[in-house]
Amino acid sequence: MMRVFDKKQFRVLSLISITIGMRTLGLFMVLPIFTLYGEKFTSSYLLIGIALGAYGITMAIFQTPLGRLSDRYGRKLIISIGIGTFIIGNIICADPLNIYGLILGRLVEGAGAVSSAGIALVHESVPVDRRNISDAIIGVAIGLSFMIGVVMGPILKTVFNYSSIFIIAAMIGVVSFIPLLKISETKKERLFKIKAGIDSKLAVISIISFFIYFYMIVFYLYLPIYALKYFPVSKFYEFLIPVVFIAGIVGLAIARPADKNKTVFFSLISLIVLLISIPLFFLNERITSVTYFALSVIAFYSGYIISETVFPTLITRLAPKNSYGGHLGFYTSMQHAGVFFGALVAGLLIIKIGHYIPIMILIAASFVFSIVFLYFITHFREIYLQKTI
Repeated sequence: MMRVFDKKQFRVLSLISITIGMRTLGLFMVLPIFTLYGEKFTSSYLLIGIALGAYGITMAIFQTPLGRLSDRYGRKLIISIGIGTFIIGNIICADPLNIYGLILGRLVEGAGAVSSAGIALVHESVPVDRRNISDAIIGVAIGLSFMIGVVMGPILKTVFNYSSIFIIAAMIGVVSFIPLLKISETKKERLFKIKAGIDSKLAVISIISFFIYFYMIVFYLYLPIYALKYFPVSKFYEFLIPVVFIAGIVGLAIARPADKNKTVFFSLISLIVLLISIPLFFLNERITSVTYFALSVIAFYSGYIISETVFPTLITRLAPKNSYGGHLGFYTSMQHAGVFFGALVAGLLIIKIGHYIPIMILIAASFVFSIVFLYFITHFREIYLQKTI
């Protein structure tokens, strides 16, 4: 890896990956036990669902303004504030008076939206032709945090009570300050001024990310349902880890050629792979083969990890350098909006229709539109910022 990045670049990349990964670990750790925790405060699964998804809507709202503020006041300051709100939100969730207090805690937790500032700091520190591989490394850190978090949560519940898991998540947030403090931010990065407006091409790329994350949250909604046909919940991680590992290798293998003027090409590939994975995954409703199930999950993760590798690079390739934070903020806002609305729409369709075909058609149509959108803004050719700022 040091052959790809020099010592300073690798230091920034690794420290930011650790900071974002630890914060993500704190988020994912509570997900497997959240519904059971919510039942302590209410019998309404609607309110429990709102509490579960509340962090996504505040992340969507705050990504863009915090990204813009990081353009002006510096990445480290904004990331620090975001980590602080994450810690406060977890403390509130650990001992809420009622379900509304839990919703409030989740809203505060999500308000610390620091992904755009973190990615912008990395992209400023590495060469343009190394950004795909840097995004892949950050993606691997997030993926590992997911795998560790969904396993840690239930394990911790066997030792501690539910509230303690949120306290542990807050403590992880405190520890995530340590790598951030070791990063030296240059004067040039702190003097950026806020740029108004989002470029239309970048807005379209962000809309595509909305559809990708819409699919992602629906995928996770259905995944346990399908997995229980083959594995008990206690053994599910044994299946997930090798599947995500294989997909991660695919993503990293593609990152280097994507850096060599193939970013748009692999953006298209990611959308095609995700589109193919949609019927493969949802047909698990009728096909009961563990091999088929594994292939369908690998297809999803491969397309998803490739998209996480290439689409942020399209954003920073087209955005002026002094507005990375704002444009990446809008991009990640659309991602988290996709999470919120994906969970909402999927939940409504499951309740009202109780069948997988409508949601499968809806997601497939969104990816067809995404491919069309990508063609209109790129004509499937490499694109770059036309003027220097």
